[in-house]
Parts: sequence; C-alpha cells; structure tokens
Amino acid sequence: MRKLKKRWLSALLTAITIICLFQTTAFAAATRKCYTISSSNTTVYSNTGLTTRYGSIYGSDEITVLDVTSRYCRVNYPISGGRTKTGYIPTSAILRGTSGSSYKSRGKVTTYKRPGGGTYGYVSKGDTVTVLGTYGNYTQLKYPVSGGYKYAFVTTSDYNNYIKPNNNNNTNQSSSSWQMPMQNAYVCGNNWLTYYSARPSRPYHLGLDLASRNGNQTVYAAAYGTVAATGYNSSNGYYVILRHSLSGKTVYSFYCHLSKGSITVSKGKNVSKGQKIAVFGNTGSASKGKHLHFAITDVLYSGGGYYGYGTAKSGNKVSYSGVIYYNPTYVVNYGRLP
Repeated sequence: MRKLKKRWLSALLTAITIICLFQTTAFAAATRKCYTISSSNTTVYSNTGLTTRYGSIYGSDEITVLDVTSRYCRVNYPISGGRTKTGYIPTSAILRGTSGSSYKSRGKVTTYKRPGGGTYGYVSKGDTVTVLGTYGNYTQLKYPVSGGYKYAFVTTSDYNNYIKPNNNNNTNQSSSSWQMPMQNAYVCGNNWLTYYSARPSRPYHLGLDLASRNGNQTVYAAAYGTVAATGYNSSNGYYVILRHSLSGKTVYSFYCHLSKGSITVSKGKNVSKGQKIAVFGNTGSASKGKHLHFAITDVLYSGGGYYGYGTAKSGNKVSYSGVIYYNPTYVVNYGRLP
C-alpha cells in the first residue's frame, strides 16, 4: 500500500512539474516587450489604483508587459544592479489601444521604440500584426518576435504602404485625399505667393518650400497618382512630377531639389499617397540650402520646367504664362481645387 501511495505521489509531482513547465513556456511565448511612449520618466505604482508611488521607468528602459487592462498595466522593469522590479503604470503610458484589427504585412517595415525615437527592429513580410492606434505620423503595432511580441511604432506612411489593406475604399488610392509630402512638414523658406525681391520680374513664389520638424528628409507622394516625369535640370535639380485627377481635372504635383540618386519611382508607375518617392536635397538652384519645393499646377512642362515664381499677388488659384498654379496648402486641407 505504501509503495502504491509513493508511486501515486511521484506521478502527481511529475504531473505538477509538467504543468508548471508548460505554464512557464506558455508565459515565455507570450512575452511582450516595449518602451514607454514618452522619453521622460514614467511613475510606477505599487497598486492597481495607481495611487502609491513605487519607482520610475526611464525612457531608456525596455520593459516587459505582464498584464494589460484598459486603465493600468502590470510591468516588469529594470532597476540598479541588474535587477528588475514589478509594478503598475497607466496603460496610456505604453499603449494607444488594447486591441485592434489584425493584418498581414506585405513587406519588411522598420519599427521604432516610440514616435520619433530610435529603431526597435522590424516587421517581417508575412507577419500578422495588430494595429493599436496612431500617434502623430506614427502607427502603433503589436507584432511577433522570437519568444513573444513587441509593442512598437511604424511610420504611418509605411503602415499605409505595407500593412493597411489595399481595396477600393482605401483613401491611399483616392486622388481626393492629400497630405503634405513630408512628415511634420513646415515652411522653411518661401510660402505660397510670398514676395521674393531677388526675382523682380516674377517675385511671387508659386508653391511651398518645405522641410521637416523631425529632420526626416524623406519625400512622400502627396496623393495617389501616376509618375508623369522624373529628371534633372539646372533650376529644379532632380525632380519628380506626379499626375492626378482632382475635381474633374488633371493636375500635377511637383517635387524638386531632390537629392541625387534618391528617386525611388519611375515614369508610368502608379504611386499611393504617402509612398516614398525621394529624399530632398539642394540640387539645382536651391540657394537657401536643403529643402523641397512643392507645387501643384495644371500643365506638365517638357523637361520639368521650373514651377517657381510668377507675378500673381493673391488667391489660392493663380495664372502665370498660361499655366494655372494652385495653393498646395488649400489642396491638402480640402482635397479639391480652389
């Protein structure tokens, strides 16, 4: 009887050990790692009510997410001496959402620790990712890695190009949906119809001189269209011209002063809104340094003629030398011609 009891206890202990090992393996397989959205310190609490301060997570700390609720997350984070500590932080400190739609990536996409932060790895082609939300020009994803998952950000343009489903309702394929051709774009030189005394014969700027606040020099297609021309001349430097149908008319978006060798599209190819087409530089007559000259017009000049300056003085739609120029800011904001 004692032998039978011993065997029964031994079998029970073996079963418990196997179950524990399985649970440990399952937990490891579901490991979720990330960084906080903010690069500043994040307060950690010892209770789910988030009332009792317990420590801090630095912006440089990679953390492991143990539990997720809509209000708080239980996380494991590093402390001094190579040790770790477990506590609670607001869910909003690391996640833009706790669930979302899942899609299969159509290409390899670089991920980032946080919006505007350092790279964190990449989504592989064929990976199934869950979209958790957006933050500025970035989209947060949950994606698979060896041993579990990561929460990370990709640029929204990469999300549109490689992850967001392509279908007839996708605004990425609609020429009535426009964006600025740069992330965090700002006017770094001449604005629409800015008076420029250095060109007395045609002193008004017929476009926008743009750069990016986050230092990203990538140039993106402002809307869905077809590559009408690429090339080089002494005024524009390297340029790309896209053809679009808008408000019942054919118009052209023009991108010039591009960096040599940076153009990624070719004549006759369709491009999506937000697709990378080049990197801006200071080729041609970019006397003010590196920037992008961005214009919208109704005529395609042979050889990429200079869409630069005219004698118009006001309005969102002006005519110069038989060509109509449209205020790019108006088109981007309203998705139609003025």
